[in-house]
Amino acid sequence: MTASISLVTPSYSGDFDCCKLLCLSVDRHVTGHDMHYIVVGDEDAALFAPLNGPRRRVVSSSSLLPTFWALPKWRGRRYWWSPAIHLPVYGWHLQQLRKIAMTLAQSSERVMCVDSDNVFCRPLDLSEIAAAPRLPHYVEPSQINPSRPNHVRWWQNAHRALGLPDPVLPGDDFIGPMTLWERETVKVMTARIEKTSGLPWWQALARQRHFSEYLVYGAAVAGDPTLAARHERVSESRCVTYWVGPPLDRAGLQALVDSLLPHQCAITIQSHTQTPIEIIREVAIGKA
Repeated sequence: MTASISLVTPSYSGDFDCCKLLCLSVDRHVTGHDMHYIVVGDEDAALFAPLNGPRRRVVSSSSLLPTFWALPKWRGRRYWWSPAIHLPVYGWHLQQLRKIAMTLAQSSERVMCVDSDNVFCRPLDLSEIAAAPRLPHYVEPSQINPSRPNHVRWWQNAHRALGLPDPVLPGDDFIGPMTLWERETVKVMTARIEKTSGLPWWQALARQRHFSEYLVYGAAVAGDPTLAARHERVSESRCVTYWVGPPLDRAGLQALVDSLLPHQCAITIQSHTQTPIEIIREVAIGKA
């Protein structure tokens, strides 16, 4: 029976304060895990180094993936380039690749992917998830449809990357703020990408450019009865997300925390809402 699980968080300098708050909330509320891995670009390794600890390790991208070089900003966006890909990629592409690479490189049988802007507000014992006979796999049934063109493109590209037939819409959405993966499934997933493309998995995805790591994983599970049998489809998220809207004040954030259902333990406040991080810390985990 599986009995090991770790946390994986890709991050970068712009999310450093959020990531510090995430780490504080993990230390306060999360138990039962082997390690919390924070994966960053080499240029950010020194900034994140103070977050290292007995159960937290900051990992540089170059230890997991070939080098991507930063290009000058264009139209306010940062791009990255490697000789192995046709076109530059965004930083969020790299974060997806690093998440996959870290899952493959770490030793736990399962991982929980947790982004920097997540904050745990209640206790979570991950040993219960580690020992579950089947891995809970978050899904929103039939939520990929023509009204969400980006998701449709990611969903179609996920199937193509895996060598699967083009999917019929509507499709299931597997994107969530606290997503559970199985290392063995990621191994199967990346092997199939390499078999289909004839390229290293990271290179195939980077060349595709329009992809979602969670939809690739979801397509791999849904398209393989053996993998599907190791997962349990669940539609209840452990996290409440504030995606769009004005900055939350203390009352608004307290209302969000109070809205957590019994099975939920975390919140995600998207950075573009510009909610002050001091308020998030005070309301979500206290001042101490």
